[in-house]
Amino acid sequence: MSPPSDRRERFDPEFCESRCPICTRARAGHRLARALQTLERWLTFGGCPFGRARRRRYGVEPHQPLPTARRESGED
Repeated sequence: MSPPSDRRERFDPEFCESRCPICTRARAGHRLARALQTLERWLTFGGCPFGRARRRRYGVEPHQPLPTARRESGED
């Protein structure tokens, strides 16, 4: 498998969506995870690379759930 040509393609937005321990808990409404995520976004000037990839692909912030229609149809 060849390495991705664009640096932005290295980070999978699906990690943020389904496996990230901070983002998944923040979307579930946990206040501590939401506070950690806010702190992370301030310290890294925009959040982790996976959260930024999720924002680029789905158009929503890492702490926001995906729109219902997009989630059900599996659109990218």
